Amino acid sequence: MSPAQSYTGMLLGILFLVSSVWAVSAGQAEYHVPDPRHLSKAKDLLQQFQLIDTHVDTPQVFRVMSRQPHDMIETMATGFPGHFDIPRAREGGVGGVFFTVWSPCQDQIGVDVGPDFLNPDDTVRDVLEQFDLINGIVEQNNQTFSLATTAEEMEHAFSEGKIGVMMGMEGSHMLGNSLATMRVYASLGVRYLTLTHVCHSAFASSAGGGAGTDGSALKPVHAGNGLTDFGRALVLELNRLGVMVDLSHVTPQTMHDVLDITRSPVLFSHSATRALYDHPRNIPDSVLERIGSKPGQNLGVIHSILTDLFMGPGNATIDTVVDHVEYIAHKCGKAHVGLGSDFDGMPSTVKGIDGDEDWPKLIAEFVRRGWTDDEIHGLVSGNLRRVMRENEQVKRTLVADLPSRAIYEKRTDLPAPNWGGPSGAYLPPKVRELVFHRRHDEL
Repeated sequence: MSPAQSYTGMLLGILFLVSSVWAVSAGQAEYHVPDPRHLSKAKDLLQQFQLIDTHVDTPQVFRVMSRQPHDMIETMATGFPGHFDIPRAREGGVGGVFFTVWSPCQDQIGVDVGPDFLNPDDTVRDVLEQFDLINGIVEQNNQTFSLATTAEEMEHAFSEGKIGVMMGMEGSHMLGNSLATMRVYASLGVRYLTLTHVCHSAFASSAGGGAGTDGSALKPVHAGNGLTDFGRALVLELNRLGVMVDLSHVTPQTMHDVLDITRSPVLFSHSATRALYDHPRNIPDSVLERIGSKPGQNLGVIHSILTDLFMGPGNATIDTVVDHVEYIAHKCGKAHVGLGSDFDGMPSTVKGIDGDEDWPKLIAEFVRRGWTDDEIHGLVSGNLRRVMRENEQVKRTLVADLPSRAIYEKRTDLPAPNWGGPSGAYLPPKVRELVFHRRHDEL
């Protein structure tokens, strides 16, 4: 046995003694039905505390299933064949949900983005159509859903017995290389941006390794394999806008680069820990150690995913999810954990979870392990709402700051003299003269 193997075994042994559950069996894990007392307690807690799921992909699946995605909205009430719909959300005690706005990384659908991410694509159109679709879902089910853009509005939805709906975006490849586009998205209600999906962008480096890939890390394209200078400008602009920076999917270096500069608590909307399952998509300890309530740490929150892809394909159970949450809680504190399913965006779930109706089974395991009511409150919604409020407070403190003037340095379309018409025919004479002399000087 090598020294590294010996140290790993010792560490896992210590963790097992601390939690009595963290060591993962080498055999096929099986899901065990929870004790009825724990399940009953879990259902009561979910009715009281209102779980907020930070990552649900249902709107994008509507686009997959129908040429007229709005025709799929009625399945929210009648029953959807995926993971999420109204009856199951109600059964599972869901009080809030972030519907994700997403368009595929273009290389996954055969579109070449070019070496500098400048080739045109349809992602901005697709994003706007998904905003419209989510608004339609809420409007056609307004007795159940209430659109929210702040923690207070989410809590108001709870008070009315409705499910609060927020919007998150999964990937900066959908910004068209423009901070102005992000500002428009924020004005339309986006409250978090995952910096990458499974592709690099002009802003940041992706870990890759997502569903539909071979699971390996992406080849780096940016110096340092982290944020670009333009990406740093994006992070600071998100802080100014009150939009949470989501670090799921990105490389560890991108995580560190964000933590070095952000003025707001970060979010991991659907992640797992690399110490318990070594996958490029998961969070390493070096990052976990920077999240918490101690001086110098970021006050963010890490939401554990419910797919087995990043916890042990075919072998992960509800227990495995709780193991990951408890490991993160051990590193960061219980005030920094949450739950983000990735429902309707994954091919397989952990054993014991089929959809939204099964949240009580998961919470029952936390009850069994001795989590207090207050700790479970934080886990299911309280910790996230704190982070939302803190991002909103940073926005208020920066209200006098002007929007970022940063422009992607590799764009070639600005200035745009051709917008002035043939030979500047649309321009006032003095403007036309200035444009002519400027172009002459540049040449």
